[in-house]
Amino acid sequence: MAASEGVIAAIDQVIAYFNARRLDLPDGFFDRRTQFVVNGTPFETLLSTAPNDPLIMMLARGPAGFRFSAKALQHAMPDAKLERGEVTGDASTVTTNVWLSGKLRGTGELVNALAAITLRLAQAGHVEIAEAVMDPTVLRSIREARVRD
Repeated sequence: MAASEGVIAAIDQVIAYFNARRLDLPDGFFDRRTQFVVNGTPFETLLSTAPNDPLIMMLARGPAGFRFSAKALQHAMPDAKLERGEVTGDASTVTTNVWLSGKLRGTGELVNALAAITLRLAQAGHVEIAEAVMDPTVLRSIREARVRD
């Protein structure tokens, strides 16, 4: 099944902004409640033991959540680049693979990792849930690189 051209264009724009090191987003792609999930764990749970805290929710959800995580990734991998594979889906669910490449801060270790991305779309067209599944070893290396000077 083919995903809509508008969703594909928005995904491509997010990737282009990320690769240009800009934190802009296409209008209306994420709403303020959009949840981000990494390997089955909501981002707010990764940030805090109090995931329902309003401040944590503000940082972890919607455009702010995307920007917070993108900035952390770009800090861990200063030359991080994304490329996407084929986008498939329908009006409610879209999937693609994204390749992440770059060198880790501090070690210069090369990362070339695949993330399976699933976007669950609301009827209004924005992303309700964005889920990424990635090798936990790569995630651990990125997390360690984030705290290096």
